[in-house]
Amino acid sequence: MSFYQDIYYTLCESKRQAKELYVPFSGLHEHHIVPKHSGGLDIPENLTYLTVREHIIAHFLLWKIYKNPNDLRSMKMLGVKLTPYQRRQIGLFCVENKIGIHGYTKEQHSMSSQKGLKSQKQSGSKKTFYYWSTEEGRKERASLGGKASIISPNNPWSYWASKEGQKKRAAMGGKSHKGKKPMYKLGDSTFIRVSPEDFDNRIQEGYIFGSPHVPKTKGTKTNIISVRRRKVTDGIIVYESVEDAATQNGVTPGAIVYRCKSKKNINWQYFSNT
Repeated sequence: MSFYQDIYYTLCESKRQAKELYVPFSGLHEHHIVPKHSGGLDIPENLTYLTVREHIIAHFLLWKIYKNPNDLRSMKMLGVKLTPYQRRQIGLFCVENKIGIHGYTKEQHSMSSQKGLKSQKQSGSKKTFYYWSTEEGRKERASLGGKASIISPNNPWSYWASKEGQKKRAAMGGKSHKGKKPMYKLGDSTFIRVSPEDFDNRIQEGYIFGSPHVPKTKGTKTNIISVRRRKVTDGIIVYESVEDAATQNGVTPGAIVYRCKSKKNINWQYFSNT
């Protein structure tokens, strides 16, 4: 018997006598020692009586022993906040076994969607997708104008566009690269992000704009050089990259790409040695 099994069966056996206290509103749950989803029978010998916390622990121990996602589902129904890994296990299990909405027919999906729409409509709340799809909602969003319509407190998808949401997203990780551009040395497989005031120093050290081209070693697709790392020419000067051309001409890289693609700027094109 494993460590988890020893704890589980000790817990279940020690709580059998609590049957006398199992009455409505007692706070006790009837728990199947061998769960129904594993073939357990609804008989006295297979029942024990646990508090909510003990019930959660029991299903957690069963999960550790047998790795059955149904025990994670039981924990979720008991109010446990599952980890992303545990939620993913439940999702995969439900998809594979067509549980819940994953087993719906097209007609059932349609009925469920209509039921949800009806519920949103009856609520009368502005914090629903239904409201913003109505004529009144569209007019209100238009009256707010531009970014204000996105960060409106009544807009259900507005949080991450708000200042609070942006701060939280920034705090979740990652660095701010605003104003910085990638630079690398030929033959190097890594790149650095450089602020505008340090461009000249890095160029003198042998850095060029862009990130290194590292061929893929896996898969069948070939690694195509990024457009912004390709050499371009204005008919006179050959620039090492789109980023380089943009910096020297005081425009954005997108403007250089547009010039190379546009038929109006016949002098601008991607440079090729061949």
